[in-house]
Amino acid sequence: MNQAPPITLVKTWYHLLSSSEDNAVKARAQQMLLNAFGTPEAILIYLKKNNILN
Repeated sequence: MNQAPPITLVKTWYHLLSSSEDNAVKARAQQMLLNAFGTPEAILIYLKKNNILN
């Protein structure tokens, strides 16, 4: 990936993934993160680097 999506968007996806009660919303947020970063490891690195993880 050449450029990460805006940090606000990543925060939104992460928030939806971690706190939504709707499984469809969680699945969509997870898919958007994977589409943006490619792997779960890349997502984790980005979240830690930008202090997004709870």
